[in-house]
Amino acid sequence: MKVAYFDYPRRFGADAALVKQLVAEVGTSGAFILKQHVAELEAAIKGQTGAAHAVAVSNGTDALLIALASLGVGPGVDVLTPAFSFISTASAPALLRARPVFVDVNPDTGTIAADELARRRTPESKVVIAAHLFSSLAAMAEIQAAARALGLRVLEDSAVALGARTAGVPAGLAGDVGLYSFFPAKPLGGIGDAGMIVSNDAALGDMCRRLRNHGQDGVTRFLHHHLGWNHRMDEIVAAYLTAKLARLPALHARRRAIGEHYDAELGKLGPAIRPLASAPGERVFYTYVIRAERRDALRAHLFERGVETQLYYTVPLHLQPCFAHLGHVAGDFPGAETLAREALALPLYAEMTDAEAEYVVSAVRSFHA
Repeated sequence: MKVAYFDYPRRFGADAALVKQLVAEVGTSGAFILKQHVAELEAAIKGQTGAAHAVAVSNGTDALLIALASLGVGPGVDVLTPAFSFISTASAPALLRARPVFVDVNPDTGTIAADELARRRTPESKVVIAAHLFSSLAAMAEIQAAARALGLRVLEDSAVALGARTAGVPAGLAGDVGLYSFFPAKPLGGIGDAGMIVSNDAALGDMCRRLRNHGQDGVTRFLHHHLGWNHRMDEIVAAYLTAKLARLPALHARRRAIGEHYDAELGKLGPAIRPLASAPGERVFYTYVIRAERRDALRAHLFERGVETQLYYTVPLHLQPCFAHLGHVAGDFPGAETLAREALALPLYAEMTDAEAEYVVSAVRSFHA
């Protein structure tokens, strides 16, 4: 049997008729960007999450950039951010001419370690980015408590966690401002890239709305209150996401069934191979990652048996060439470096069959044996 790491044709093939319908509808309407469908998606996300403000943008990275800017991040500001994460959690502050200050992660979850924040905080620190990662929730209650004690604002990067709950609230709303990604592989994946910013703070919501559209207020065209960006969502993607949002609970349920099966079976294999854990909360399953002491050998073993896998972040952020000027060396962030050596992502998507999921488990088990 062959099991693809991800199967886009399977995911989107059933939606071909819907996509054609939406392209025709939007194309003949003459309304392509920030119109009715975008407003409907924003309303739907507010309804699902309880957010007071939802701002649709072009992708998750742009959501992060805008959210940081709304918090006043810029030259002379330091942003605490995880040393093991997608590049945008560090590049977004840097692109705003702020300084990313790396914080080690808990190697059991992959998320930023709340007990490291006080040690890494600088006098210029203003914001901490708490990113949920893969299928693991960040410890938002502990992060929020530490941030309050340190006088920091919290940006909750929930790119992978729409539909989860953490610290008693929907993921994305446990901090001052949050965000989601609708990259095609995400649980709510679009037919192109897109993202969403959410907040219960009216001032932040209004600023994000202005910054996504050249600093305009949405009332008077060509009147620019701020320097902003062209980070707007288009109507076709918004229409598709709104239609798909109704199916999200079922998609989450299917992913959860596979993820919990992996947890139950792979959790028996002992310390040499073990699933990433999660902070308390109602998590959703996105990418399924295990830690393996012999990661590369396991990956080769799975490849020989037709199971595709993926490696994420094999060079942690503090050792990336683009951040060499910050002066970090190997050994500075042991949690991040452990995951860079050991993390391996297995296939997990709603369209997988039970037989495929069981085959993945059997293939991993055969290596362990």
